[in-house]
Parts: sequence; C-alpha cells; structure tokens
Amino acid sequence: MCMQNKGMCESCKTKYINKRLQQCANLFANLGTDSTKSERDEAYNEERRLLEEIRSVDLEKGNRLLNLT
Repeated sequence: MCMQNKGMCESCKTKYINKRLQQCANLFANLGTDSTKSERDEAYNEERRLLEEIRSVDLEKGNRLLNLT
C-alpha cells in the first residue's frame, strides 16, 4: 500500500475496502442452516470489526455501512 499525504491513495483505499467487504461476504457464505447461534453471533461480531476497519479509512462509507448516519 502506498502512503500519500499521511494516508492511502484512492486506489489503495478502494482495494482495502473491497477486500474487507469480500471478507464480510465470505463470513456469511460459510454459514449454513446448521450453524449455531454462537457461530452466527461470531460472524456478526467479525463483520462489525471489519466494517469498523473500513470506517477508519473512509468515515463516510464506514458510517453508511454501519448505519450510523
């Protein structure tokens, strides 16, 4: 990742966000009908952590993903 003006360039930011969104999708794609409540809760907690990482890079997009606006 490049660092430009103490932050990521737009291209790197987009790649960073896309990777985390893909990880979120994979969390739920790997759950099945036989998944326990604990496994589903764990997936939701991990999704929240990933969305917070997105928010740290792009506040506006992170807030929208977390329904904070």
